[in-house]
Amino acid sequence: MAVPELVLEVLPQPPPREPAVALRDLAVPRLVQYLYLASTWVGCAGVAASTVARRALGEGSPVPYAFLKVSIGSLVVPALVIVVLTLQLLRAMCAAGFRSSLRNSAKEIQFQIQSRKMFGGLTWKVLRNPVLVMLATFLLLLLLGAGALVLGGLLPVEESQREKIGYALFDTGVLGTMAMFCFVIIPSFALKVWRSK
Repeated sequence: MAVPELVLEVLPQPPPREPAVALRDLAVPRLVQYLYLASTWVGCAGVAASTVARRALGEGSPVPYAFLKVSIGSLVVPALVIVVLTLQLLRAMCAAGFRSSLRNSAKEIQFQIQSRKMFGGLTWKVLRNPVLVMLATFLLLLLLGAGALVLGGLLPVEESQREKIGYALFDTGVLGTMAMFCFVIIPSFALKVWRSK
């Protein structure tokens, strides 16, 4: 009996798959930094818009409250980032092992956080010359506090003008502070993050 011939056909194999990109290789840390800055900017802009809307439309209008809801909602992302950063700090502290010297522990924790480069642009690389920006922001916050004191009746102001003067001081402080954050502080942090490697 004759053995039938067997013909084997070799199919070309597809090229091997490239390994999946690891999470560390992605730009996730930088994305988180930009998301943090953007949501903080929206929150500050929402507070400023609420102040302007309250001055323009009056106390009874629903528009200022809508802006305040937007700003509160936008601050959820920075709060989550702060929680994650705190958890990473605790993890780094546990990895450091709480050495006998506080200085050694602090140096090791700082090194571990910096080596991950997760939030380097926001935590360790601060503005180079923040003195004028911080001074202006502090003065605007003092103006905001003075408005709160006038509204609370703790500063001597004529009773009939108390609400007008208090709201004017308070609103000027809020608008100035939010303008500093929206147009100076947050964009300079974004520029620092963009320039960082």
